[in-house]
Amino acid sequence: MPGGHRRFLEMIKDVANIRDYALTSASGEEITIAYNDAVMSLGRLRDAHIRLVTRYIVTPARKSSANAATGGLNLAVISTGKKDGLSGTGGTQLIPFLKQSRDETKNTAIH
Repeated sequence: MPGGHRRFLEMIKDVANIRDYALTSASGEEITIAYNDAVMSLGRLRDAHIRLVTRYIVTPARKSSANAATGGLNLAVISTGKKDGLSGTGGTQLIPFLKQSRDETKNTAIH
């Protein structure tokens, strides 16, 4: 994550925590429901993101040997520099990282 983005998120975390507010009894059930709806919406967005990454990056990268045999150019492999074990921009394993992010997001829901 770029340094400026990281610093922004750290600042927001220090300034306001909506989850903490939603956890207080003073916030009321309506706030808790709205908070959980927002968390689940973000979780669904992360699910869709995983599907898109799989369709447009992972699957084409796995087909790289077939493309190489026919002289085709595989941008997924070129952009990651690897034929397997695709990694994200931070060097993390791509799909496990995205799934972990999705799961951590959904786990912030208030039960």
